Amino acid sequence: MFAEVRDQIKAIVFEDKHIQILQTSRTQQAVLYKALTKKGRIGDTVLLNTTASELNLGTGGYDFVKSVGENAHVTPCLNRDDGHILKLRYTPMQHQVLSVESQESPYHSMFQTAFSLEKKPVLVGELHSMIPILYAGSKVLDKGATVCIIIDDQAALPLTLSEHIRALEGEETFVTITVGQAFGGTYEAITIQTALQFAHEHLKADIIMITVGPGVVGTGSYYGFTGMSLANWSNNVAALGGVPVWIPRLSFADKRKRHRGISHHTLTPLIEAVLTKVILPLPLLNGDRLEMIENQLSKLQKAKVSPEIKWIEEQEVQQKTEQALRMLGKDIKTMGRGYQEDPAFFWAVVAALWTSLNLGRE
Repeated sequence: MFAEVRDQIKAIVFEDKHIQILQTSRTQQAVLYKALTKKGRIGDTVLLNTTASELNLGTGGYDFVKSVGENAHVTPCLNRDDGHILKLRYTPMQHQVLSVESQESPYHSMFQTAFSLEKKPVLVGELHSMIPILYAGSKVLDKGATVCIIIDDQAALPLTLSEHIRALEGEETFVTITVGQAFGGTYEAITIQTALQFAHEHLKADIIMITVGPGVVGTGSYYGFTGMSLANWSNNVAALGGVPVWIPRLSFADKRKRHRGISHHTLTPLIEAVLTKVILPLPLLNGDRLEMIENQLSKLQKAKVSPEIKWIEEQEVQQKTEQALRMLGKDIKTMGRGYQEDPAFFWAVVAALWTSLNLGRE
């Protein structure tokens, strides 16, 4: 299915240097990426890709502007980067970026040799909503810590779609690197390996996390979901001499059985695809919740390499999480649920961050 319509811009709801969010005559708002097309003005005609909204998608349920103007059939490339690396390659939306590795980059020389993460903990987590929780937690657990988020291309490719990233973009201790076909980060990179090298050797980030943009994919099948990428990230971190620390996807409010307790999006890649030792932090809950988690952890006996479980006391992680959310000053939702509806999800992020910081001090 592919759907598109022509419409007219009625209002500009939001605008920054990267993106416009437009109100057209349709119910859905439309996203315009300035790297891919010229900016719109009220009254302009726009050609919209309406596929996602026609399918009633959640995270991706916007319309997207393909072109602006009555006779605009070809999208002009307005990206002004000086690099020669193309992202969205071999599509009508391909555009040039200056990747940190490329010959034009001032950082090119640092990528001539192999490197080591030198036992540095690196966090891996499936959901984009983990990012603001992790950043807020860092301000509580280590106020001056710098945070680098590496965004792989397994979900939304334009990072500028993310409201979480737009809210954090001005923070001096927050940096992003978009990898593969993902684009729009503070820095661009070609591979996870070079992103890790840049984060460790040049940025000297205290906290590094690998995740994706908004809109992970799940199909209710054994392997068909975005979270399988965690195993690849984890294996790469270990191969480079780092310590993979998993952020478990934890919930006791999700109505889907496969996501209750520790999600199968965490358990399946740990069992089936992780080839090296990893650390799995968990809040130490009680009662039926703990029993469910322990039963799920027993499945890890089938893993090729069993993870090391690190328990963090519930009361301690709850206190730090609530302090972090107060400091953040905005409501964070994951899968449509906030902290009051699903606190365990938030605790799991802070427990993993806490573990990572403690390992980094050893």
